Amino acid sequence: MGFMIPAVMKKKLRPSFGTLRFMVVLIAAVVPAFFASHGNAQCFNPSPELLFYRGAIIPDVIPSVPCQFQQLKIYYPDAFPFIFPLSFNQSLFLNQTLAAPHVEVFGDGIFPFFGCYTLLLVDPDAPSPTNRSISQVIHWIVTNIPWDLSPLSEITTAPANVVLPYIPATPIGGRHRYIFLLYEQPNCSFFPPAPGRILFSAEAFVLRYGLIGPVAGVYFGAAAGE
Repeated sequence: MGFMIPAVMKKKLRPSFGTLRFMVVLIAAVVPAFFASHGNAQCFNPSPELLFYRGAIIPDVIPSVPCQFQQLKIYYPDAFPFIFPLSFNQSLFLNQTLAAPHVEVFGDGIFPFFGCYTLLLVDPDAPSPTNRSISQVIHWIVTNIPWDLSPLSEITTAPANVVLPYIPATPIGGRHRYIFLLYEQPNCSFFPPAPGRILFSAEAFVLRYGLIGPVAGVYFGAAAGE
């Protein structure tokens, strides 16, 4: 014989219409407010964006990202096999970043990429996270990247254009963040002059040349002496 719940308790356990309405109103108010303070309130799946907030990439490097922002798939051959792309805020040893990584530009199938793209790799923590007097340091700029670039292809081959060659992680003090940002170009013929390596501004670069996004990104951490 099972345990019987008295009828009077069943009545008390049943939430009233007023209680249900209050819960719905509370959820409707709290959830958008949370995403408004930690990301875009209109985004259906703000997870990649939230990771940029948690790592202070927003607002240290960029002011915001669009709803369709995705995790960029970066593969460092000396860090892990091609089946394992770089994850958000993953820590790498300096010798794992010596060779330029492979990049996959496909989109997630829901928001597919088309056209051509620009890739930036920036360090906002130079010379150290507590002294950013020469921030940002730009480690890599590649433009005219085709939308169907696979991780097995070299990103530096034509039609892509290397504006600044890749340099590996070179933190002077503390743990630095290294941020990959992928932007959509207005056209597939983008050949900007090479900027200086230090005191770079990703936001100013994007505004100057009318780039769109970022549409994808990811970042890793590397510490001096590791």
